[in-house]
Parts: sequence; C-alpha cells; structure tokens
Amino acid sequence: MIKGIIFDFDGVISDSEVLYVESLVAYLKTIGIDCAFDEVQYVIGQNMNDIASCLIRQFDLKLPAEKVIRDSLNVYQSMFSVKNMEPMEGLKEFLERCRKKGIRMMVASSSDYSYLYDALDHFGIRDYFETVISGADFVHSKPDPSIYNTSAQRLGIDKKDLMIIEDSLNGIKAGIASGIYTVAFKGSKIVQDTSLADKEVYSFSEIEL
Repeated sequence: MIKGIIFDFDGVISDSEVLYVESLVAYLKTIGIDCAFDEVQYVIGQNMNDIASCLIRQFDLKLPAEKVIRDSLNVYQSMFSVKNMEPMEGLKEFLERCRKKGIRMMVASSSDYSYLYDALDHFGIRDYFETVISGADFVHSKPDPSIYNTSAQRLGIDKKDLMIIEDSLNGIKAGIASGIYTVAFKGSKIVQDTSLADKEVYSFSEIEL
C-alpha cells in the first residue's frame, strides 16, 4: 500500500526542462559555441555543479564552474521565470486524489530551493507537500540515490510503502538504487530513456495508488 510519494519537480510537476535546456543552448551561444538542443539535454536531472562540470568537459570550456553556473543561470532568468511555467496536465487532480487517500507527499529535486518554492507557490500547490529537498544539500547528484534515501528518512515511511515519480534517466537510476518503487512519468515534451523504471506512465491518471 502506498503511504507516501516523492515527486521530482522538473519534468514531473512542470515541463520546465524544455525551457532550461533552451537556456543552456542560448548561454553556450553567448560564449561562441553553437550546439543543438539534443546535444545538451542529457544533463537533465543533475544539480548545477554537475551540469557545469559536464559542459566544461563536453565543450572544453576554459572557465571555472562557478562562472558557468552564474552566467548560465543569468541567461535562464533573462529568458524565463516561474511565471512562464505551468503545472503538468492532471497534476492538481492527482495531488487531490492522493490527499483524499491520506498519502503523504514531498518534492525531491536537483533544483535550488528558491526556484522550487517560487514555482510551487505560483502553481498554488505548495501546501500539498510536507517538505521539499534540494540537490543543493547533497555532494552527489542523481543518479546517486542520496536524495531519495534522505527523503525516505524525512518522511519516516518504510521504503516498501513509498513511490518515486521521476522523468529523467539519472533520476530513475537514483530511485531504483534507493530501493524505492520508481514510476517514470513521460508527460514531458523531452523524450528520455525511462526503460529502467518499475513502470512507465504518460499521464497521472495511469498511476495506481
């Protein structure tokens, strides 16, 4: 019986990853690098430090990670804000269904706290979640399972009674490694390999509670 659900944010609660990858392409263009969307979408699911490290290696950037993070975020913020974002279709109905069943919920995302809280407030759904955990609190990002192990401890629910909803390959690997039942949500416009998940769904209505 499911007693708790741990939600990833980007690609699950909102299809924000499309916007973020577009901003990375735009950022790289500002430093003279032309690349296609699909050349950088693999970074989805990682925290900012790991994303910066990936870009530095991939494009042989002679820049410190701190500058890559700062400048790429500046480009993102100049292009988009939470006001440009919308919750996934069917999300609010699913959250209400979970609440009526007494299922406890939280968010565990690689994104920063300020972004997560702003977006949840903008969508009017923050009060559905008991707590929020950011990848900023962890040395290693997904696919390392630390964030999900800590989430289970934070909820105080046995892992066999938990469910993770993820969309990215890294997130799914983290969920599986944590030993928690992991559902791949495929409602995003970005197509990813989710074959490792315990189950794949295309809408929240397909998730059995």
